Amino acid sequence: MTYELVHKFRGQGKMNEAEDWMRENLKGLWELQFLGMSEEIDDFKKTKTYVFHVRFNFGRSEDMKRFKDEYIDGKPRRAATPKPVKKRGFFGRLFE
Repeated sequence: MTYELVHKFRGQGKMNEAEDWMRENLKGLWELQFLGMSEEIDDFKKTKTYVFHVRFNFGRSEDMKRFKDEYIDGKPRRAATPKPVKKRGFFGRLFE
């Protein structure tokens, strides 16, 4: 089972940044599939921008959610919750 996410990037540099982020941060298998390219014209600036359409396939749902939350939406990474302090038993207090 794979998890799929489609996204648009403005320029190849942004697409390469996303690929580098995935290499550094994801644990499971993933795949980047180039779907095509289009031009968007900014009427105000009279410039055209190339937009890359990309599909990401993830092997783990956690990786897809993390990529979407942290990279695309820009949310900060959740801090790992610390493990609860284990109560010392009778022998732990005895041999202190």
